Amino acid sequence: MFETLLKYFQNSPLSLWGPFMVLILCGLGLPVPEDIVLLVAGAMGVMDGYSWVEVSVLMYAGVMIGDSTIFFAGRFFGGKLRQAAWFQRYFSSPKQAKVERLFDHYHSFVLFFGRFLPGLRAPIFFTAGSMKVRYWKFFLFDGFAALISVPFFVWLGHWLWHKFQDDIVALEHALSRTKAYTLLVPILIGLGLFFAIRIWWRRLHAPKE
Repeated sequence: MFETLLKYFQNSPLSLWGPFMVLILCGLGLPVPEDIVLLVAGAMGVMDGYSWVEVSVLMYAGVMIGDSTIFFAGRFFGGKLRQAAWFQRYFSSPKQAKVERLFDHYHSFVLFFGRFLPGLRAPIFFTAGSMKVRYWKFFLFDGFAALISVPFFVWLGHWLWHKFQDDIVALEHALSRTKAYTLLVPILIGLGLFFAIRIWWRRLHAPKE
């Protein structure tokens, strides 16, 4: 998929705006792996003469726009959509109940690690909107998680293209060999930060003796 997306965006006049718009659609449920889009964006940054930091800023905006759109869909249309037959096929009642249990147990912290759960990401953000979670809180937790995942994958795509741009087969092979690790790194960082923040939060709000 990396090579397919790369060729498509290379031949498009949109350049980096292509991955940007795809990331918005990913937030709405488009079945395209977000990490692959970010890797492609990193590679295209090399071609277009942008640093991975500049590309990360643009891709971060795309990710947050997509996430915010599904959040506000839940905020304004959650009650009606959750009962619709077509919506039940995508976000079934058992899945809705599972997400609500996550909110009951982890509260707003579920918004942080929801970014690292592709199958539950959109349902979590939609549910947050329908449960009237404050937007600033949603943006804080989700945005912090995206600050980990987005720059990581953009940097990786940037580095891989520098190293393998003359051999796309070797690049694809390197991606397939390291796929598990590249997915685990941001997840482990995210989980580590999540538990550190949770411990700090509990200590902050612990009853004083």
